[in-house]
Amino acid sequence: MIPGQGSSRSDGEGEHELRILPAGTTVHARSGDTYLRALQDRSFPIPSTCGGIGKCGQCRIRFVEGVPDPTPADVRHLPPRELEGGWRLACEHLVESPATIEIIPEQGELDQKAVHDTPLSMDSGDPGVRLRTVQVRSASREEQLAHSTRLGEALGGEVRMDPEVLRRLARALSSASQVVSVVSAGERVLDLRETSESPRLCGIAVDVGTTTLAVFLFDLTTGGQLGTAASRNPQRKYGADVISRIAYARQNGPDGVSELQAAVISGLNALIMQLAEGASIPADSIYKATVVGNPTMLHLLLAVDPAGIDVSPYVPVFTHAVECTAEAVGLAINSQAIVETLPAVSAYVGADIVAGIFSTRLGEGNAPRLFLDVGTNGEIVLAVEGRLIACSTAAGPAFEGASIVHGMNALPGAIESVRIGQNDVRCSVIGDLAASGICGTGLLSAVAELRRAGWIDASGRFVPPTSDRPLADRVEGRGKEARFRLTDGDSPIHLHQADVREFQLAKAALRAGIERLLVRAGLSTGELDGVLLGGAFSSSAKEEDLLQTGLLPAVGVRKIRLVGNVAGQGAKQVLLERRSMDVCRSLADRVEYVELSGDRAFSEVYVENIPFPESR
Repeated sequence: MIPGQGSSRSDGEGEHELRILPAGTTVHARSGDTYLRALQDRSFPIPSTCGGIGKCGQCRIRFVEGVPDPTPADVRHLPPRELEGGWRLACEHLVESPATIEIIPEQGELDQKAVHDTPLSMDSGDPGVRLRTVQVRSASREEQLAHSTRLGEALGGEVRMDPEVLRRLARALSSASQVVSVVSAGERVLDLRETSESPRLCGIAVDVGTTTLAVFLFDLTTGGQLGTAASRNPQRKYGADVISRIAYARQNGPDGVSELQAAVISGLNALIMQLAEGASIPADSIYKATVVGNPTMLHLLLAVDPAGIDVSPYVPVFTHAVECTAEAVGLAINSQAIVETLPAVSAYVGADIVAGIFSTRLGEGNAPRLFLDVGTNGEIVLAVEGRLIACSTAAGPAFEGASIVHGMNALPGAIESVRIGQNDVRCSVIGDLAASGICGTGLLSAVAELRRAGWIDASGRFVPPTSDRPLADRVEGRGKEARFRLTDGDSPIHLHQADVREFQLAKAALRAGIERLLVRAGLSTGELDGVLLGGAFSSSAKEEDLLQTGLLPAVGVRKIRLVGNVAGQGAKQVLLERRSMDVCRSLADRVEYVELSGDRAFSEVYVENIPFPESR
């Protein structure tokens, strides 16, 4: 739907006219809805990672007329000059009268999973889907065999076909040549065409992240990667994390699950169309999709209620690999295409982690190695002497730019790294644009640099400035209101005291998970042979910053490997080699899952790791 598309007049007394700038569009919204709900329902892309409860401060809109009084959340998240200019949080105000409002145009959807993708190409492999051209012998009066039986003979065995393919078979064998092109997977015929319409054989690997969707398009015949596309997960309007989305599903029942599924499918289909157009192929030439994601995301993708995942004893509906048709889930590829999800381990260690274990070969060898996937949740896997031990920690959304006052996803305009000199502050911004916020790696970098420069003490508090100290003018406010100005200009970006605390809580959760796994395996930090950091967060993170802040234990820079989106890489490998799925099933079965909610020592270790380590 085009943003703002809808009725040009009021359909009832319970609606009010809203004029939207800068588009100049007029829409009608229900009285009593929040502005956030009203705008999102009409496809205006208003960010809100907290699900509209006034915590993230991202859903900023400006009232050109009819400016409501600010709420406490408005005052907490918006500077005085913006409040005076009519800026408010869309989730905090109800549609009660006609209004003219301005929204901030999004600068782009391109995400770091696409920017930092490592193309994969396999010269040899068996994706499990084949394209063959075969001669079907003609029927005769003596041997009146069905078309499907004679097709099976030509293919060398029995075949199974859905009615849609049977209809194509009837048309194809009505020609005199009896030569057809067949796309099959085992006994199942996915597509059948006359040779003049022979399709190209393509497939997609799909990474359904809580924050980001990524799709990778492949030619299954050559094994070559044809393109990559990524965007934010449209489910973000229901909340930044899996818990808030499960809560939405629980509150709204089957309709809520359907809404969440429709949102993610619409996002994936937009990416599929983008890739198909870019590669000049019809989308119905995509015959296989291999999907990874955390358990909640996979449940919602398949429209399965995830309600058991967020409450003790944390039981998902399924963890096994699931196979179905594209038609069954609504993906805009060939309707008979095979859609398969990789297996998961538990409610919080999902197919994305199994794909990461597979892609990094973590399960091979005996040397102790640690793998972390840093995102809204932090999943940790320890490999030692053939064992795989895993846990999950609720790191919160700070590493993805949420719950931060000026936080944002890793999109154009986000500060991704900070360097503080003796007399200056240098910020690297995605897209070389003016800074409009801070993403997860920017938060890590800013905290690490301010810690090195002595502006943040070991407890995490900002150090009060003195007049003779360089950059002292950049420290504003005191106590809980303290903040450091990273950029200048009319809309400066600050790192707030609350942001530092959010970072500390997130990194303490990860460290506590690491420490508990090491204790369980009887290992010390010094015995680790390597630490692999995955996820989109690792694409721009710096090893020194990870150690400076204590996010990782003191293992030494040379032992740290930033491996990027290994979940996506694993999905690609399984797409191109069907036997890899058996390996992933075996890996999932091997993983020993540790439920930290039942670990009494976890809370103590968590608190111990909130402070920063002494300056390095």
